Amino acid sequence: MEYQNNVSTLQGDDTVTTTVIDWDEFRKHAKVGDTIREPSRTLRIYDKVYELTASGQHFVVHIYAQ
Repeated sequence: MEYQNNVSTLQGDDTVTTTVIDWDEFRKHAKVGDTIREPSRTLRIYDKVYELTASGQHFVVHIYAQ
């Protein structure tokens, strides 16, 4: 999947759809291997880590890209 923030485009295999999503939705749908295209750079997600909060009732999603 490809995320382009300049035109809010999500691109899969052969289909292109324009969708606006918030950061929480992005963290849910982003997968390792996805690319993020910005006007000045292209990043590839290389890790996605779930971390429990101190209370143990919620978790934080960390997305690592380079």
